[in-house]
Amino acid sequence: MLIDFSFSNFRSFRDEQSFSMTRDERFTESNDSRQSPITAIYGANASGKSNFLKAMCAMRNMVTNSYSQGDANSDILREPFLLRENPFEEPSMFFLEFTAENHLKYQYWFRYNNKHILEEELTFFKDMGGRLSTHSSLLFSRTGNDEVKFGATFKGPRTQVRKTVGLRPNALLLSAAAAAGIECVQPVFSFFQNDMAYCVANAFEQEQPILLDQFKNKTPFSKHLTSLIKYADFGISDVKSVPANIPSDIWHQFKEQMKTQIGADEGKLEEAFNIKNATQLQFTHTGGDSSSAGFGLDNESRGTVAALSFFSLALRQLSRPTVTLIDEIDTSLHPTLAAELVALYTDPATNPHGSQLIFTTHDVSLINQSGSSNRLLQPDQIWLVEKDKDGASELFPVTELGIRKEENIGKNYLNGVYGATPNPSFHTVFAQIMNGDDD
Repeated sequence: MLIDFSFSNFRSFRDEQSFSMTRDERFTESNDSRQSPITAIYGANASGKSNFLKAMCAMRNMVTNSYSQGDANSDILREPFLLRENPFEEPSMFFLEFTAENHLKYQYWFRYNNKHILEEELTFFKDMGGRLSTHSSLLFSRTGNDEVKFGATFKGPRTQVRKTVGLRPNALLLSAAAAAGIECVQPVFSFFQNDMAYCVANAFEQEQPILLDQFKNKTPFSKHLTSLIKYADFGISDVKSVPANIPSDIWHQFKEQMKTQIGADEGKLEEAFNIKNATQLQFTHTGGDSSSAGFGLDNESRGTVAALSFFSLALRQLSRPTVTLIDEIDTSLHPTLAAELVALYTDPATNPHGSQLIFTTHDVSLINQSGSSNRLLQPDQIWLVEKDKDGASELFPVTELGIRKEENIGKNYLNGVYGATPNPSFHTVFAQIMNGDDD
């Protein structure tokens, strides 16, 4: 479970940003979880909403890949804030506080430049007989000279880890320790590798291999998906896997290109692409007179395909404790369906493991309610992003703006009360252009 996240010098974010999933007591009930299951990020186009999610994704990718990819001479891939002099001279930083699968709370952070991990530290809070200690205990820390200090609870080959860090100053100690099989860091590494998922709303390709495999094998998961898509009112009565219909002329053309370009063997090509066993999804639509017809993906709307992808993602992510990041959740989904998806995370009946959803959106209908009892998103579950005159993004919670508990946040947001909306002068500038005023 994610608690707090901070970062600096990443893409459009120049200064340190602090984000939290911790609830504000003004907007919670006594039985609510201390950490929120959902957060929505609003802001104008190009304000930095997507970059915020990409910051978390970048931290995850560094943890999982920094040791396994590259060598001692490899540069560290990073994307600093570029709108200043010598942007690559300034280091970048990531910090995350979270609860792992072992129910312990961890704090992990690191600072780095293009060549070196400058600082890195992992601490945790001990279990004191059913409650967590209020003081953190060190697992390891690392300074700019690659000097490593271990806490008493770090069990593993310390000399080997120190040597590895010396040889790979561009790799995270956490990544190296996890690769070495050191048990005390595995819950932390697993949180980044297995518990965090990033999804772009219109990227069906990310989910398609899973869907094809599930429907091909007629798993219970595929039956659940069929039930969900059936009752989502798309006019679909069934979804199944059928042999892929690959036109012979296209396959022949592809084989000839592969033979010419890389000298590929025809038999090996068929084996590699598993042509004989290739499948595709077929959607059965039923008419008013009970007649039916099957359609492939090419004949389905983008909204239907997006809904199927989201249903699949939600079924997987809500089946265990996870953190899901979705960019532009409203891109292909009807507002009602987007609200239904968000609501899955707010109800313990559909979210029994306390999974979390963080998403960016322009859909004001999700926050366009007055009062508190009927809100899908409470004020402390809404954050805004806007850019300053220097082109630097800033992330801040709505609760910083002194809003009232009964306030219609969506209405005020559209009216520019909170900022983080497109500049209203756009209309004026457009009118000047149409009237031939070049000034």
